[in-house]
Amino acid sequence: MLKGIEAFGDRLAFVTSVASRLMLLAVVTMLFVQVCLRYIFNFSLTWPEEASRYLMIWVVMLSGSLLVKDEQLVCVDFFDRFWPRRILAYRNALFRLLLAGLLGIMLWKGLDAADFGWRRTSPALNLSWFWIYLAIPVGSALMLFHMVVLALRDLIRGTASDQEISLIRAEM
Repeated sequence: MLKGIEAFGDRLAFVTSVASRLMLLAVVTMLFVQVCLRYIFNFSLTWPEEASRYLMIWVVMLSGSLLVKDEQLVCVDFFDRFWPRRILAYRNALFRLLLAGLLGIMLWKGLDAADFGWRRTSPALNLSWFWIYLAIPVGSALMLFHMVVLALRDLIRGTASDQEISLIRAEM
């Protein structure tokens, strides 16, 4: 069962990674075109700055889920080597479930914010704020899923003793 959930998580992370990359590419392209238009042709568009700002919100929330999946969030693991492996796994699972609770609250409040956003539109794009605020519950749901999978992994398999040490294992 856990292997199937992890395989689904891998596919979900791949789709999330592709979406993040495409959004980031769109941001770079829009800002490059905007700078060229402004400084070479003395002409400026109103929407690229706003669009890139909103796309960056989506990139951050989607990429955050990839960081959760690859265990690249900030953690203090100096004392981990002093704990027995099984107890360390239970401690990690407990912390992950506590974080999952916080992500659940973030999901809930993000849905409230997105629902509130239906009534407003952005100035330049005339886009409903719902689509902008939707990044929070979508990113939170993805992070929540990956956090629960990691907690289940810790409870079922325990913590890996030979986990590689890497500054960047996550790939956006």
